[in-house]
Amino acid sequence: MVIDLFLWPMLLPLAVPIFYSLRYKKKHLPEILVIALSMSLIVVLWWPVVTSDILGSETYYASKLLLFVLLPLLCLLIFGRKRHALDPRRYGIRKGGLAKSLRFALIVLPIMLVVTYLAWLIPGPVYGADFWLGVAMFFESFTEEFLFRGILFVFLLSRTNVQIAAFTSVACFVLMHPQHLDNISLLPTVTQGILTMEIARRSENIIGAWFLHGINRFFTIAVLPLSVLGTA
Repeated sequence: MVIDLFLWPMLLPLAVPIFYSLRYKKKHLPEILVIALSMSLIVVLWWPVVTSDILGSETYYASKLLLFVLLPLLCLLIFGRKRHALDPRRYGIRKGGLAKSLRFALIVLPIMLVVTYLAWLIPGPVYGADFWLGVAMFFESFTEEFLFRGILFVFLLSRTNVQIAAFTSVACFVLMHPQHLDNISLLPTVTQGILTMEIARRSENIIGAWFLHGINRFFTIAVLPLSVLGTA
C-alpha cells in the first residue's frame, strides 16, 4: 500500500513564521512550532480519511471538524501550555468586528463569484446541482476558515506581523489544494485565499471569511451547474 500524503505542500510556508520567530520573537517560537506540529498531524491523518472505504458525508464533516479545528486547539492547549488556548476570540470568533467582517464580505463577494464562474466556463458544462450538499458544504467551510484564517492569520498575526501572517495564511490555503495547482481552478483558490485573509485582516474576525467561503461553495455546488446547464 502506497501512502500518499498529498497535503504536504501546505507545510512549506510554515518555515517563514518559524524563521521569523527564531530571529525576532523567540518567545513565540514554541506556539508556532505547535502550529506546525498540528499541521503535520493533519497531513498524516488526512490520508486514511480520504482512503477509507467507509467514508461518507458525515464521516467527512466530522473528520474535518476534528482535524482542522479540534486538533490544533488541543495541540495549543497541551503542548503550548496556554490555559486560554480555547478562547475563540484568539482566533477571530468574537462579537467585535463582526459587522465589519460581514460587510466587507458582502462587498467582495461579487468578485469571488465572478472569478469562480469564469473558471468554470473553461472546462465546459458540469451537471448535477445539489442544493442540500451545497448547504452542508456552506457550514463545513467553517473548518477551513478556522484553520487558515483563525489560526494561520488572526492568531499568527498576534505572534508575528501582518506580512508574515498574510503570506502564511494564503500560501498554506492554496497549497492545501494541490489538485488545483496545474489548472484554472488555481485562480478562484488564490482569489478566495486573498479575499478571506483580507476580511480577517480588516476586521480581526473570521465570520465574514466563513460567509464568503461558504457562499462560494454553495454557488459552486448548487447554482453553477444549473446556470451552465441552461447555456449548454
